[in-house]
Amino acid sequence: MIRKLKKYSIILFLNIAKALFSPFVKIDRSLVLFSSLNGAFTDNTKYLYLAMLKNKGFKAFYVAHDINTYNLLKKQNLPVIKIGFGMFFKAIKAKFFITTHNFQDVYYVKNKKTLVVNLWHGTPLKKMGFDTFIDAKKFYLKKKLGLFEHKYIDYLCVASSYTINAFKSSFGLPTKKILPTGQPRNDLLFYCKQDPLLALNIKESVKKKLGISAKKIALYAPTFRDKHTCRVNLIRELQNIFTSQEIELIVKLHPLDKDIAYFKQPDIDIQELLIASDILVSDYSSVFFDYSILERPIVLFLYDIEEYKDLRNGFYLDIENLPFYKCYSLNEIKESLTNIFENYKKDEIGKFAQKFNRSGCSSCRIIKFLQKIAKN
Repeated sequence: MIRKLKKYSIILFLNIAKALFSPFVKIDRSLVLFSSLNGAFTDNTKYLYLAMLKNKGFKAFYVAHDINTYNLLKKQNLPVIKIGFGMFFKAIKAKFFITTHNFQDVYYVKNKKTLVVNLWHGTPLKKMGFDTFIDAKKFYLKKKLGLFEHKYIDYLCVASSYTINAFKSSFGLPTKKILPTGQPRNDLLFYCKQDPLLALNIKESVKKKLGISAKKIALYAPTFRDKHTCRVNLIRELQNIFTSQEIELIVKLHPLDKDIAYFKQPDIDIQELLIASDILVSDYSSVFFDYSILERPIVLFLYDIEEYKDLRNGFYLDIENLPFYKCYSLNEIKESLTNIFENYKKDEIGKFAQKFNRSGCSSCRIIKFLQKIAKN
C-alpha cells in the first residue's frame, strides 16, 4: 500500500512538473529513449538500441528500472539513465520513446511532441487485447478512465504484413500506425542462417557458459499463463525424456512465471539460446515464429490447449495447420523425438518463416524511418 502511494505521489509530481516545464522545453530531434519489460535490457529494444548507437544521427539512452541493468550497461560504457527524477528532463526533450510493452513509467512525462514507437515483443498466436475476454474488460475500463496505454502509440512495428489485422483489432489501432518492419531481435537469427560459422560460435559460447557437454540441445520456452497452475513436476519429467535421448533441455520460463523459482534460468539472451538449440519446445508463445527462421525442428507441447483456448478466446491461426510437431502428452513428446532431425518439415517451416517474418535488417529499416520522421 505504501509503495503504491509513493508511486502515485511521484506520478502526480511528474505530471505537475511536466505541465510547468514542457511549454519551455525544445524537443531534441536526435534524442531517443528505450525501455523494455520492467526496464530489462532485452528484446527488440535491446537490438534496435545497439544498432542505433552506431548511427551518429541519434543520441540513444536506455532507461533502466533497476540497479543491475544500470550497472550492466554502465560497465559496457553504454548510455543509460535510471528511471525516476534523474531522467525527467531527458524524457520531456526526447523526440522518440521506443518500447516493447507499455512504457508506463515514461508516459507520465511524455511531451506532446514526443512520438511513441512500440516494437512489441512478438508475433501473436494467442488472442490478446480487445480480442480476448481476459483483457477486453480491463482495456475498456482503462479507456474510460483515460489510462489506456495504447492510445499513446504513434507507430507499432510488427514482424510482417500478415499480423496487421490482429494488431488492428486487439489494440484498436488504425492501419496507418502499424508498420511491417520486421523485428530487430530477429536480425541476428537471419545473420546466423546465412553464416553457419557465426551460429556455431554462438552455440559453443552458450554451451561453455552453461557447462553443457551434450552434442544436441533443446530449448523449452513456454508462454506466460494468466492462470497459474504448478508445472514443476511436468517440466522435470520433460527434462528426463530429453536426457534419455542424450539431449540437454534448457528451461527458459517467462520472467513473471511463478514456477521460475524451481528452475535456474540461464542468464543469456533468448535469441542466443535459440541459435544454440537444435530443437525448440514451446506451446502458444510467439517464440516459434522467431525460431522458424532457422528452419529447425519445432515441437508444440499443447497439454492444456482446450483450457488455454477458452481463457484467451482462441487463436489467430489454426494450430493444427502449423508445420510443427503437435504433442498433447509426455508420451507423444517422447515419440516425436524418434528420428526428429530426419523427419521434420524443414521446407514447410522455411515457407512459414518467410510468411511471418520480414527478412533483412529490421533495425536499419526502422532507423531509416525514424530519420525521415525526425527531419519533419
